Amino acid sequence: MTTLQDKSDHLLRDTSKLHSCASCKLILPDDAVNLVTTMDNKDESSTSDVYISTHYPSSQQRYTSLTKLIMKSLSVETTTDLSKPIFYGDVINGYCISKIFKVKDVSSRGSERKYSLMVIADSEINLLQNWDIVATYLSEIISLIQAQVEIVIKDAIMKKEASNTNGAMFDNERYLRRSLIRPKSLVELTDDDQIFVKFHLWAIELLKDITV
Repeated sequence: MTTLQDKSDHLLRDTSKLHSCASCKLILPDDAVNLVTTMDNKDESSTSDVYISTHYPSSQQRYTSLTKLIMKSLSVETTTDLSKPIFYGDVINGYCISKIFKVKDVSSRGSERKYSLMVIADSEINLLQNWDIVATYLSEIISLIQAQVEIVIKDAIMKKEASNTNGAMFDNERYLRRSLIRPKSLVELTDDDQIFVKFHLWAIELLKDITV
């Protein structure tokens, strides 16, 4: 997500082809490629803040920087305690508070999928000054996602057990491995086609809380 006053150079075209697997794809209602929210400034000035969520930035430089930060989050910058965020970055690519989390998916390696929620800024000082606020938001969002995935898994198991009329013992893990054999988006894992819209709204509230 980005926030700015002039959005024209930051939106992807509706005809943009997003080549990514289901696991990585931003899935918005009505097959939209951008999600835009315009809000009045707190100081009641003539301009408005524009918040944009999109699959990737239109700026190639920003895209390259984000890619490096994401790769570090999921492979290089690690922590043994997933309950705590980590901080890293540099003056070239920006600075990042990242929190790794996992959700259950028995069709994936290790029966789980790993994600990273990241808040990125150009200013190291401003980001660190808002550490507590950012960490709280990340923890709450992750808890909600994990809880929803658990509900979806339990519902799937219960439905299958209810349909098992022969009374045989039901192997939950075998069923899930057989039924979940393809890459999945968080939309499917949470059974919520509005999940990325909720991410957008969560991000707006976070940015409003940390923006002076």
